[in-house]
Amino acid sequence: MSTGLDNWAPPTSQLTPATAEGTLLQDSQNPASSFPSVYEHVRLRLRNLRNLRKFEKEADESRQALSMTPGELRKLERHHFPLNTLIHPLRLGDMDDEQVRQASGAAQAWLFTVLDYHGRTMGREHEIRLFRLAVEKERRRDDLTDQEQLYMALSNPGLSSSEDRLRAGFMVVLHENLPERLQDVSEVAGRRTRRIIEESNMDDEMMNIVEFIVERTQFIKVDHFACAIPLSLLTDIAGNTSVVDDNAGCCPVCQNSYTDLSEFTVKDLLADYPVRIKYCGHVVGKACLEQWMVTPKIDEAKYPYRTCPLCRVKIEGVESPTPAALLSLRNHLLADGRATITLRTMLYEFGVDVEESVETICACMSEEIACLELLAEVERRGGDYKEQERVLKYRLEQLKKEKRVWGFRGDGIWKKFRDDWMNSTDS
Repeated sequence: MSTGLDNWAPPTSQLTPATAEGTLLQDSQNPASSFPSVYEHVRLRLRNLRNLRKFEKEADESRQALSMTPGELRKLERHHFPLNTLIHPLRLGDMDDEQVRQASGAAQAWLFTVLDYHGRTMGREHEIRLFRLAVEKERRRDDLTDQEQLYMALSNPGLSSSEDRLRAGFMVVLHENLPERLQDVSEVAGRRTRRIIEESNMDDEMMNIVEFIVERTQFIKVDHFACAIPLSLLTDIAGNTSVVDDNAGCCPVCQNSYTDLSEFTVKDLLADYPVRIKYCGHVVGKACLEQWMVTPKIDEAKYPYRTCPLCRVKIEGVESPTPAALLSLRNHLLADGRATITLRTMLYEFGVDVEESVETICACMSEEIACLELLAEVERRGGDYKEQERVLKYRLEQLKKEKRVWGFRGDGIWKKFRDDWMNSTDS
């Protein structure tokens, strides 16, 4: 019998169920074909296999079905392989009870690993082809492959229940010593199953992150024209004309310090972290700037658009800054596989367009700068700031997950985009 690993791995390209049925129905065009009986036999086995998969998922019941004493296992082997004793002696006959128990445990582990993997990956087209070839081989009395023999036992119409069919398949694995002969099959199946589960869990986590990002888009008011800056720029502005700060590290609107860890929580400091308005270079606490953007206008007919709270440069009713950094970011989003999946999800499931997605990334960049700067400040001060340090590190981990959703697996390209956006101006 064949032992090739490839025979046990379902093809990556699968036909749809309708096409799979069509593949089988083509045989009916041959007048000499015994199509009706083959077709019905295959259909019956497919139904039995579906029922067995449902039974196999009930872990307690399926494993209980295979919980037998060494004596019961020897009896079951004689029942399923009555004609093999002369040509191929029964495998369990020469084993002591402990050896039988060990062989049974290995066979159970091998069988459930392969069934789990095939249940996740084997499509209907693959099942139809497998059963059709096996049924035709049986009629010609040709030898079956290991896989065909196993699945013919698992779907045997002559057995009355899924429990009996599971035992029949288990006995094929045990009698043929597949755990030893095909150890590589179970190892590969186990690795691939774990990867499938990990990817599925990752997809679930990614969707949770996407939903969080979508929720955040509703609160973005200034991230498309203002970005967080390093705290060092607030104290070293003499030679930096792109930064205008006359308040010695305090917000010019509320007069609160940007780094007062004794008075404010980390959440408060992140919310009102200093951002630079790209139209004029003024630095304002973000929370104050956001409040400014929703404060009712005094005379909207005369002054329809808001200006910087510190000067008369318009920050509303003008085009958003589009520096080269954002153009490069858009190109990344349209080229990276992971990012395009997120873009499609954002657009078709939540109605968030590409420009809004870019704004959410700008918000992520700005928050990361704020977290890194405040974390450096906490570490510089030392002392009793462990809780603030923990909060900031946790938030950075969450931002890292957001970056992965947008296709940034490392910090290299991301850091370049972030720093280019931070340093860009529109004045």
